[in-house]
Amino acid sequence: MSNMIQVGINGRVLAKPRPGGVGRYTRRLLGELGAGSADTYGCSPVAVGAEEVSDLPDGVEAEGAVPASSGPRAHLWEQVTLPRMLAGEEYDVFHTPAGNPPVLSGTPLVTTIHDISPITHPEWFTNSYVSLYRLLTPLAVRTSDRIITVSKFARDEIIDVYPVAEGKIEVIYNGVRSRDPTDSEPVDDLAPDRFLLFVGSTNPRKNLEGLLNGYRRYRQNTSDPYSLVLVGPDNDVFASTNLPTVNGVRRLGFVSEPQLTWLYDAAALFVFPSLYEGFGLPILEAMSRGTPVITSDCGAMAEISGNAAHLVSPTDPGTIADGIEYVLDDTEYRQAISQQGKHHAADFTWSRTARQTAELYHSVADRE
Repeated sequence: MSNMIQVGINGRVLAKPRPGGVGRYTRRLLGELGAGSADTYGCSPVAVGAEEVSDLPDGVEAEGAVPASSGPRAHLWEQVTLPRMLAGEEYDVFHTPAGNPPVLSGTPLVTTIHDISPITHPEWFTNSYVSLYRLLTPLAVRTSDRIITVSKFARDEIIDVYPVAEGKIEVIYNGVRSRDPTDSEPVDDLAPDRFLLFVGSTNPRKNLEGLLNGYRRYRQNTSDPYSLVLVGPDNDVFASTNLPTVNGVRRLGFVSEPQLTWLYDAAALFVFPSLYEGFGLPILEAMSRGTPVITSDCGAMAEISGNAAHLVSPTDPGTIADGIEYVLDDTEYRQAISQQGKHHAADFTWSRTARQTAELYHSVADRE
């Protein structure tokens, strides 16, 4: 990279007490940009709104603080206070990694839109969240100089709904952070290699109902079934999910990063029959640990997993049950997709994500 540019990065999502996938994306991208030398990425990142975030990555400065990490006050800060803050600064580019940029800002805008599921599947979300999304997303698409999304599936869906995005949208895949196996904390009462794992929020699009129905059938077909462990927080932006009660299921809720590392390593199988993902990071996180993966045969799940997972129809509990049984019973096949998954996940690095993102920053700054 030739010239050094100043990049403001919207840090609102970093203030959330329990960051989801978008929070992890923001933190990993910032960490990689902050760790890189001037020659590596040619940009100096500042996390705007993250002054009170205690564990910012090394090499990243912060400016200002958000009054709230979510809800009406957070959106008011983003659309009213933030443009005023930016007017007094000399940022070459301002990047919002979480979909809602300050649309009245005079600074050139880059926005990451991970997916538009509230637009294409409003039934999965609360009415208030859908209303806000319907208001802000077309403004984000129109006012952003460039848009990043995280899969070809998400890109095609965004262009289909918002044709104005064509020509300024680019696919930049997420990376996978290598997990240190020594930074691992066992979960009580779980026997290694005797459970199936699912990681994701309690969200209708994650298809927990389909997974549980498939798992129930698997238990009915097996004399000594493995247990199923569900990891992930509840989230109040999603429509309520009434899940069936199935024997052998353990819900852990939100877990620490060391516990998540142990769970990925100890699981016999990672089962992720989601109906819809913008990317599907847990698929690659499991693969990177050598855990065999079962996921959906459609959308971003099939795109991101490539030929390194066992694919099933997410809407057919019978194929989910058959998939679990088949992969567990066929040791040779299970070892093969374990190895394929490890090699496949190794291609998805945060350094590649940061390099491609920095190149996009420079292309926007050079146009000014």
